[in-house]
Amino acid sequence: MIRLCEDPDIINRFANHPEIVSHIGGPCDFSGAMRETNVFLFGEHGGFLFEWTSPETYEVHVMITPEGRGRWGFNAAIEARDMIESLGAKRLWARISDDRPDLALFTRRAGFREVERRVLYAGDVPGEWRIFEWRSERCHQQ
Repeated sequence: MIRLCEDPDIINRFANHPEIVSHIGGPCDFSGAMRETNVFLFGEHGGFLFEWTSPETYEVHVMITPEGRGRWGFNAAIEARDMIESLGAKRLWARISDDRPDLALFTRRAGFREVERRVLYAGDVPGEWRIFEWRSERCHQQ
């Protein structure tokens, strides 16, 4: 269902989908984000960018079209989370604005929990975000 994607054209097609681009602030070109520290896991209806933020830690960005929201999206989220964990991730986090309760619910169902509110920049604009976190069970079993 989900696989590693190294083709920026596929990623850009989903990122610039009308139902996605409005939530990420405008047209995007992920060609410059194609580097070994970032991981793109995509399938038929979109996928996830795992953006490296520190060792073993990634910020998650969701790019799923309306056709993939629901069962496909939930299954893809669990599969992608397991895949990134198998690649060494021990902590994932996501920032979600208050106007996206649907995304907050999706994130919770994928095993994340809300840990704080924080002002972070999206481009040049500061905003208050709900921060969600997931930690690998593997890092607690040592």
